Amino acid sequence: MVLPAAAALPVPAGWTAEQALGLVVNWPTALAALKPLGRVAARETVLIHAAAGATGQAAVAMAKHYGATVIATASPGKHETVLASGADHVLDSLDGDLAAEVLRLTGGAGVDLVLESAGGATFEASLSAAKPVTGRVVVYGMAGGEAPITNWDLVYRHQVHLIGLNIGTVIEAAPRIFGEVMGELSALIANGVLTPAQPTVHDLADGSKVLAELEARATVGKLALRP
Repeated sequence: MVLPAAAALPVPAGWTAEQALGLVVNWPTALAALKPLGRVAARETVLIHAAAGATGQAAVAMAKHYGATVIATASPGKHETVLASGADHVLDSLDGDLAAEVLRLTGGAGVDLVLESAGGATFEASLSAAKPVTGRVVVYGMAGGEAPITNWDLVYRHQVHLIGLNIGTVIEAAPRIFGEVMGELSALIANGVLTPAQPTVHDLADGSKVLAELEARATVGKLALRP
């Protein structure tokens, strides 16, 4: 196949093809959201949604490495997985008032950075949970559906930095930034901050069943379909 040179990367020695899947989208997305776009710094607080997924688990591990306090969200049955990734606090992603819980944990201040992939009604909670004026919300997913916001909202309700992220666009439009992300990612792997996870592998024929489980939020970590 033909692809931009910046998008090609070596598989780390000893990794299987399934383990390397996260290097293509999940881990670069998590790192781009945290560093060049989210500008995470030590002693800041980060809210990470869908923290039991492949992107979320990587984001938790990286945020802790950079010295941040991590508040994560996940469905109740996945909280142990998220805590094992290093999160300081885990909230129920189905809680109807996530913003209030985040504000309680931060003494009313809110978080410095939100990694927003939930969409839907959770998007409003993400905006409300970010610190006014300095808070950043990096949006890279919309699992729960679209969520509109107006210029009036940004002026009078949520005075935050709203940042959109699509890793494919970063590769094409900002290859230098993507190169920096991949260089940092390689260093994190070499230093043992990120270790190869074992995806749950299914036969390609079971794809429809796997998609149904994904929609039902019944999955954890990375999923792979074997041809």
